[in-house]
Amino acid sequence: MKRVLNLLILILLLTLNPQSLSYAETPVLNETNADSATFQFNQKNFSYPGIGTFYIRKIDFKVSNQKYRTSFSFPGSAGTLTYFDDSGSLITKPLYNGFLPLGKVLHIKTDSYHMILGQGYTYRDLGNGTIENLGSDAIHIKKADGKWIVTYTYSARKNSFGILWGLNANKELIDYSNPTQVKIWSGYDLDRSARLSIDGYYYKSPSTYRPATQASYWRIPNSYITNSLIKNKSNLAADLLGNGLLMIAKDTVNEAGFIPTLPASTWLKSDYNIGPGFFDTRFNSDTIETYLIAYQKYKDPVYRDVYLKMSDFYLQHGQNCHRSVFGSSNIEGWLIDDYWNEKYSRTHTSLNHQLQAIHLFLNLYKEERNLGYLDFANKMLFGIKNTRDRWIMKNNNLEYAMKPDGSMGFIDYPYLTYNDLYNVQKDLESINGERDPDLDILAAAKKTWMDANGITDYRK
Repeated sequence: MKRVLNLLILILLLTLNPQSLSYAETPVLNETNADSATFQFNQKNFSYPGIGTFYIRKIDFKVSNQKYRTSFSFPGSAGTLTYFDDSGSLITKPLYNGFLPLGKVLHIKTDSYHMILGQGYTYRDLGNGTIENLGSDAIHIKKADGKWIVTYTYSARKNSFGILWGLNANKELIDYSNPTQVKIWSGYDLDRSARLSIDGYYYKSPSTYRPATQASYWRIPNSYITNSLIKNKSNLAADLLGNGLLMIAKDTVNEAGFIPTLPASTWLKSDYNIGPGFFDTRFNSDTIETYLIAYQKYKDPVYRDVYLKMSDFYLQHGQNCHRSVFGSSNIEGWLIDDYWNEKYSRTHTSLNHQLQAIHLFLNLYKEERNLGYLDFANKMLFGIKNTRDRWIMKNNNLEYAMKPDGSMGFIDYPYLTYNDLYNVQKDLESINGERDPDLDILAAAKKTWMDANGITDYRK
């Protein structure tokens, strides 16, 4: 077995002790590369001097039947290991010599250092933004001369690659004495249905996507965990990881101005002739909102550049791919197609996609004071208002979508659409000083259906 020993992390000599990032901070990206006869790697370090680092490495293997090992050390004497078990319960135990648990995101704390370690998975690239998990070896840790040495091991297979990621700082990353933070982090999925790779956040492949296997993950345009991380308050781990993931995701915005869904969808191909690399309005509007929130929180102009570019494409899509609807007020409303690619045919408009876009462009207007954003949001709002009664079913549930032929169909989410209605009403109250009565009628119907079906996780 070939042993490759290299330094993964430059231990930061920290003189400041902030609990979270300064709103004026911008991460410093340092990339390192190495190449040999047996492997090639690329590593990205998103560092905040005096604060901490999020790092991620991809190791491309050129050979099979060998072991690749990489080690790094960090300071400290006694320490603790913390992770969430399969039931979501918090487990904390003294740090020990030996192999660390598999299948868990590992939180390590010593008297002088703090780390979060992701597992060392090996993957095979299936194409179209999809990777297949090939397994992992346990991480090993041992104490030596006042420091701890961590070793990752990978079972190398030709044309496969390994991923290694983590966070480090000299201040506490997560306050486990805070019940709210424990609850939030217990729900974050970075190791089960979701994975991190050097080009973004991946999620378990739907059975209708191609390619797809039982062990495959696809690079999802919207990282819901990133949105939550950015909204997380007073949490250094959330700041470091959220900003790092946003910096990675910005490089997946294509030249047109959107983040494509790279796999093919069998039902979109069948129904609308939409092939791989398509535009999904919900995924992209969620992502634009995340960059907007990040800009408002951290003031990094890179984030503003991203949300402006992506919102420009969304405006273009809405102008080119909508149906006009009119109501008693004779004010034109727009219902915008959920999906697009260059060879598509007309698609349905789902109520949740439409509402999220209204929410997004109202908030873009509040930030930028661009009347074009407000006009676009109002056109979409009247698209719903002018068709209000068609969305309410006999059992008070809401229709999911209006199809290209004007009929209603598909099954709505249990509470997502209600939450979207809630968000838009809050926006309208902020801008206009009042709620919209038609949205109140839709929300009341959905609430009646949720109450009848025991659904309680909606926004309140």
